[in-house]
Amino acid sequence: MRKKHTILLLGIVVIVSGWCMASCGSLAQPSEGVVDVWATWGDDSDQLQALLERFSQPSDLPVRVTTRVRSEDLLEALAGAQPPDVVILSSSDLVAAYDAQGLVEPLDPWIEATGIDLGDVYPAPLGQCQSPDDAQRCLPWGCDIDALYWNKDLFAAAGLDPERPPQTMEEMVDYAGQLTLRDEQGELGQVGFLPDFPRSHAELYARMLGGQFYNNGGAELAASQPGLDALNWQRQFYAGYDSEELEALVSSFTPYMTSRHALYAGRRLSCQQCHRSSPIQNKKTPDTGFRQGRMAMMIDGQWQAGRKGLSHGEPPVNYGVAAFPPPSAHPERAGTTVVRGPVVFIAAGAVDKEAAANLLAWMMSPEIVAEAAEANALLPTSRTAARDPRFQSVPDLRVFLDLMAQANAKPAVTTAMTQELSEALDRIEEEVLHQGGDPVLLLDQLQAGLESQKKEALSFQARP
Repeated sequence: MRKKHTILLLGIVVIVSGWCMASCGSLAQPSEGVVDVWATWGDDSDQLQALLERFSQPSDLPVRVTTRVRSEDLLEALAGAQPPDVVILSSSDLVAAYDAQGLVEPLDPWIEATGIDLGDVYPAPLGQCQSPDDAQRCLPWGCDIDALYWNKDLFAAAGLDPERPPQTMEEMVDYAGQLTLRDEQGELGQVGFLPDFPRSHAELYARMLGGQFYNNGGAELAASQPGLDALNWQRQFYAGYDSEELEALVSSFTPYMTSRHALYAGRRLSCQQCHRSSPIQNKKTPDTGFRQGRMAMMIDGQWQAGRKGLSHGEPPVNYGVAAFPPPSAHPERAGTTVVRGPVVFIAAGAVDKEAAANLLAWMMSPEIVAEAAEANALLPTSRTAARDPRFQSVPDLRVFLDLMAQANAKPAVTTAMTQELSEALDRIEEEVLHQGGDPVLLLDQLQAGLESQKKEALSFQARP
């Protein structure tokens, strides 16, 4: 009965992983004598297999990697008799949900036994994996951080200093207005900034405004003042636009929004989908508008600043990147950011936990962290790995490395209901910004619905 109850409880939060495409391939059956690694991400499965095979060379213990595993298949395997040994998730969103059902091996004893140096791991990414009682249930294996990008040429054309980005959230609003242009016929041709495009950044704004949407350690949503302030701050950027003309402009450089693609049509993409996959054949991902000079500012991750990023496009973009600015009344919040990214855990039902722990320790070594981060356009979560010339030699990447190391870097909230709460917030944000919804009413309605679902889920957990 436990397997059934696990699936019922977690069914409300499981969605297809951001890095899983329509066809995820067959799943290798876990077996003894092999360390089976399942990953919900991995556009280049050969690269990940080749990297982890290096563990086998001195240990003589084969590693078998299965990538792009669907979340529902992973859940079924973790709750079954033959789970994989090690799991790599594209984010920490589901770890707490798995842990609540006893599907995750406690890592603290294995961290001590294998000598993993947690002091070498940046606190913010490490915080994603810590339970409320500070137990370690996973480990970060690279991370993503967002920052503000601006087009220097468009700034200069608008009479703004191209070397000076907005210094406050209030100035962001002012700059966005100056950078929005229409032609002689009044047609919208350029927008200054859209705060929820290509994906939601509501958690970043709420953090910058002094709080978050979550209460009780992330167990519930609430209409907190910082959350409301974040939604209302975003609203300002949509004043003065006709919704149809704005949609037409956005769709012109991001046609997946109006395509018939089974996975992507009408959806804002996650950060992983945006930069590590090609949702449509012409490869116009949401950053295309920034590349084409039709969006003057955007919030995006470190992959845009890397060796294959904006400065290497056709044509290259003359851009700058800096931390997202704080509100003018709180300069002490400068450098606030939200840290996300891949995490690794050992399945509670792993056949050979010692071998799995040894592989995990090897994966957390600075050399391998650096290899994985560089190959997948991630930031290395190891302080030692971050000193690697491959990261330090790219000036714009240092902006993100500095943000990750700051005290104002915050781990993404991870609870047993994180996935569902995040999706609910996206729906609220969409209705508030694009349909004129009342944020207080919507948050209150959502909370009432979540309470009902939570009670139903817990009733399954309590049954024999």
